[in-house]
Amino acid sequence: MTAPVRLDGINHWFGDFQALTDISLDIAAGEYITLLGPSGCGKTTLLSVLGGFVEPSQGTVHIAGQDVTRLSPAKRPTTTMFQDYALFPHMSLRDNVAFGLRMGGMGRAKRHARALDMLALVGLEKDAAKRPHALSGGQRQRVALARALAVEPDVLLLDEPLGALDLKLRRSMQDELKSIQRQVGTTFVHVTHDQEEAMAIADRIVVMNAGRIEDAGPPARVYRDPATLFAAAFMGEMNRIPGINENETTRTAFGKIHNPRMSEGKVTLCLRPEAIHIGKGGFSLGRATVQDAAFFGTHVRAHVTPVAAPDMRLVVHLPPGSIPEPDDVLDLCADHDGLTVFPAEEA
Repeated sequence: MTAPVRLDGINHWFGDFQALTDISLDIAAGEYITLLGPSGCGKTTLLSVLGGFVEPSQGTVHIAGQDVTRLSPAKRPTTTMFQDYALFPHMSLRDNVAFGLRMGGMGRAKRHARALDMLALVGLEKDAAKRPHALSGGQRQRVALARALAVEPDVLLLDEPLGALDLKLRRSMQDELKSIQRQVGTTFVHVTHDQEEAMAIADRIVVMNAGRIEDAGPPARVYRDPATLFAAAFMGEMNRIPGINENETTRTAFGKIHNPRMSEGKVTLCLRPEAIHIGKGGFSLGRATVQDAAFFGTHVRAHVTPVAAPDMRLVVHLPPGSIPEPDDVLDLCADHDGLTVFPAEEA
């Protein structure tokens, strides 16, 4: 089961506080969407509006073309998977997964067969007789997912489902979630504050800030060509460089950079740390003095002070082969494809 979703003109207030502002979003059937943003940005409130736990002050929610804005959670073709999993400790895994089917009136033999199929989907069919306390955190997460999918929802809502897992297990479960979503074809809407998680699993990322949608698009586009300065900064580390745009070039402390996309005036250049490298190629940042450096496995993260802009501190991601020492001087360049430019008033 799967269905498209449409949110149209959603506004919501908690007393005098406006939690959601002018939210309009179309989600295709079978799409994996992540709602990404900092704490308090409105992503969980929006998920609650989708699930029927919060009725919006204004606007409408359509699922499969039906207006469900005023329907209770039980009457919507949605299921919500919460961070704490909410498994029944006294029930076997099979009975946990079959619980929603039992509440829906499905016969014992049929619901048990369906539960075993779902446990097989998440690789736990041999553990059907176990209780939740005998499982690891990742296994409990799989059971919660199997239970949510057992009732065949059109839309599965996931509220920070991987937040309680350690880093290695979280990355493994990201792969499994995406694989299972592709198998079942259900529309997934997944709330997270983890940028790497959002990029790893989403077909489309919706970046939220202060109750509004800042950007929405495929992960690579949102990361490489963000719509707003907030989205640029939230999607990873970013160096901000002031500049002035004139005659299709941007004048900075590092010289002029060709930039035909911006209107004239003051701008803020955003440069990804991984776009900066030692040697030639791209445009020159000149010589820079290393302040500190740390080994991160896949790269060395260093803070440097450019000679051309002594009041500026840049973050640089360098190859892991060698770690520069404090006071080392590096000759740096940057790639154009790691650069985005915004009007200065957004900064």
